[in-house]
Amino acid sequence: MNLDYVLQNHAHMNPEKNAIGWETSVLSYQELNAKIQRLANQFSLNGIEPRDRVAIILNNCPEFIISYYACMRVGAISVPINPTLTYRELAIILNDCSPKIIITNETVIETLKKIEIEKDPLYLNVHSQVFSELLHNGSISSIDNTVVVEETSIIYTSGTTGLPKGAVLTHHNLFHNAKTFAEALEMSNQEKTLIVSPLFHTAAQTCCLNATIYSGGYSHLLPRWTSSTQTLRTMEDKEISFFFGPPTMYTYLLNDPNNKNYNLNLRIAFCGSAPLPEKIFNKWYETFGFEIIEGYGLSETSPVVTINPLKGRKKSGSIGIPIQDVKVKIVNELMQEVSKEVPGELIVQGPNVMKGYWKRPKENKQAFVDGWFKTGDIAKKDSDGYFYIVDRKKDLIIRSGFNIYPREVEEVLYQHSSVLEVAVIGYPDADKGELVKAIITLKQDYQLNLEEELKEYCIGKLATYKIPQKNRNCERIA
Repeated sequence: MNLDYVLQNHAHMNPEKNAIGWETSVLSYQELNAKIQRLANQFSLNGIEPRDRVAIILNNCPEFIISYYACMRVGAISVPINPTLTYRELAIILNDCSPKIIITNETVIETLKKIEIEKDPLYLNVHSQVFSELLHNGSISSIDNTVVVEETSIIYTSGTTGLPKGAVLTHHNLFHNAKTFAEALEMSNQEKTLIVSPLFHTAAQTCCLNATIYSGGYSHLLPRWTSSTQTLRTMEDKEISFFFGPPTMYTYLLNDPNNKNYNLNLRIAFCGSAPLPEKIFNKWYETFGFEIIEGYGLSETSPVVTINPLKGRKKSGSIGIPIQDVKVKIVNELMQEVSKEVPGELIVQGPNVMKGYWKRPKENKQAFVDGWFKTGDIAKKDSDGYFYIVDRKKDLIIRSGFNIYPREVEEVLYQHSSVLEVAVIGYPDADKGELVKAIITLKQDYQLNLEEELKEYCIGKLATYKIPQKNRNCERIA
């Protein structure tokens, strides 16, 4: 079983049911399935064979979804890529995966033409008349394109600590994760999901698109986040019942002065991709009367590993408990499981775990130990079995031999009345090894002396060695 078979079944059983929509139109499951088949046929006619890569470099749009599922249908491997990446970043990824076809827009194509790609790909411009006619008028007759491969997608992880690595996900990975996530949150064919988080990230693919399609529901697309006003208005107009976003989006929604003026139909607000500050968790409940459900995952795990239960206690600051069929342990450096409340590395085993990194045998040996995937995240488990992310192992700051977890410092700074968002990082120091730096976005119209006032604010709340030595203000993006 795979997700494309599920979509085809919906098209057969409920052909007139709306599947996806955007600002100007909607597609029923029957119409969406027909467009996927037309593009799948075109892939076959252009020589796409099983395991060939197809890069999809687009913001949220119907063409992204059509291309993504057409790859599944012909056994190709989709490679969703952020269209805002730099020239250098795109070159690294494309030369690593060597796509036979690149689906994007004219702006990105002009950039890509300047890049030397080892194997010249075919470019498909989704804004061209040719692409539009293909989806409307191409052949809908089925070509022999039965899926015969495991792999279906490559998701490139952040390159902040080196070159990006492509996590190879299988049909089973994606199907199981979407199914388990949808069932855990009791999603049905009446679900109306707002997709504003970028679909080139696996979180939006699984938690929004694939889980909704598995359930037979409806997904409404916004190309990208532009404002809290647009998001709230869309939630109201489209009677959205399910929303997923990172903490940043919830921060902006809560800081919208008119957020209580909308008649919302939200059933679930799900948060992932980064730790949710306790302040935001509490403020959401005070404002909207129900709790955000926080979860945890990685590109390498399709992505969902844990979630707080839909019906049951949701612990602020916790990433919840493992989803069905997924095992999680906290271990020390010797890979021995540690006691409750003791921090250690979080490792994962289950049907959601990737096949491996694309063309990275050395990294694969380092990432897996006895069938367990090493996440690189420092976590702990409480007496009730709930997990908590302490911090990224690679982000650990070591000052004069003392370990500092950025998350702890961030939580303190978040409590300051002028702080909208904060990120804490380490920076090298000749004497102490590393010191702490805070990068801060202030709330609108707030002014303060970052260097002095925030240091003073932290006294008594953090040990002296944890207090940021440098603070930098960023312009608000909203």
